[in-house]
Amino acid sequence: MSINFDTVWLDSLNHALTHGARVYPRGLETVELAHHAVTVDMRRPVLRIPDRRLSYNFMAAEAFWILSGDNTVAGIAPYNENIAKFSDDGLTFFGAYGPRINAQLDYVTRKLLEDPDTRQAGLTIWRETPPMTKDTPCTVAIWFQLRDNRLQLHVFMRSSDLWLGLPYDVFNFSMLGHLVSARLRVQPGLLYLTAASSHLYATNYTAARECLDSCSNTRMQPRTPTELHLDESALMVRLDRLRAAHRGSPLRWWEAL
Repeated sequence: MSINFDTVWLDSLNHALTHGARVYPRGLETVELAHHAVTVDMRRPVLRIPDRRLSYNFMAAEAFWILSGDNTVAGIAPYNENIAKFSDDGLTFFGAYGPRINAQLDYVTRKLLEDPDTRQAGLTIWRETPPMTKDTPCTVAIWFQLRDNRLQLHVFMRSSDLWLGLPYDVFNFSMLGHLVSARLRVQPGLLYLTAASSHLYATNYTAARECLDSCSNTRMQPRTPTELHLDESALMVRLDRLRAAHRGSPLRWWEAL
């Protein structure tokens, strides 16, 4: 597999800016792509576009937070000073993925072990008739497949912000793929992410265009080290160390500097 996430992301930005329909959810201007899908190699999950100015510390911290089943503000706010405003009570997040994923992972693993060709190894994030909340989850469901002895992930989202959310979502789902791969003793394969609405807010149009102008060439990043999809504890230890690191390498992201 030689899918370059940098190229996939830039192509999505370009497609949204050139072909996206203008819609105004909550009165805010966006350009939107309906039923947009991206495919990413889960062992190359980090966007390395300097002009995007991602926080690699937060990226690792959020993945650790989700995989550990946490839903508390205290567990993630030290890595992102703005995230607490999405909590309804200042203590927890209604839409946190971690508890929902954690509660269903044993089922997913069991189904895949019982029948490696199963189409029933899935989990849901969405809650029926959600209440009024600041934190409505963007992800509806995640499905897991074993094909050619590799784990494939199919993620279905109601909403995907191409600028703010997608770079972090791809990493988080890829780390979930690494965790399940570790339990199954297989390699992570492809992540297929499909969204009903992939969009850019007007406030990010200029930055997105600047990225497209400045990124005529992108490099293939090396694959994640084998230990991350063979040993669940090694994965969690590495994410824990990365979230505490001051700097990280965007190329070999798993090595804190």
